[in-house]
Amino acid sequence: MRNRGDEDLETPITSMIDIVFLLIIFFVVTAAVDKDMVDESIMLAEAKKSPAVETSDPRMVTINVNQRGQINIALQPVTLNQLEQMLLALKIQAGDSLPLLIRCDGNTKFDYIDRVMQRAAKIGLYRVRIAAMVDG
Repeated sequence: MRNRGDEDLETPITSMIDIVFLLIIFFVVTAAVDKDMVDESIMLAEAKKSPAVETSDPRMVTINVNQRGQINIALQPVTLNQLEQMLLALKIQAGDSLPLLIRCDGNTKFDYIDRVMQRAAKIGLYRVRIAAMVDG
């Protein structure tokens, strides 16, 4: 017979991993439900010679980038790493053709927009549009 002192005591991390996974799924689902929420404080740039683009795809994810480079989805601020994880989870659900719409202020530095586009490309999402106000 073994004594209780002989047992190896290990921290059960499987449960913690399950909890973290469930939290990630919760936030992804929450973002997916409200993904069309837009930041009204963003003043889109004007496009003088651009046809209106149809945005009726229900899978489209709207990413807002303000002048300071802050990113939010469904009005919730996210870091670039969080954005990448959310997009990866949505890509797993919706497939490689998941469309993205980047809404950015007309005065936003392109570097901030490029960072978002690079993260999308890194995980294989290439259907990216940048929103603009159509003149006329």
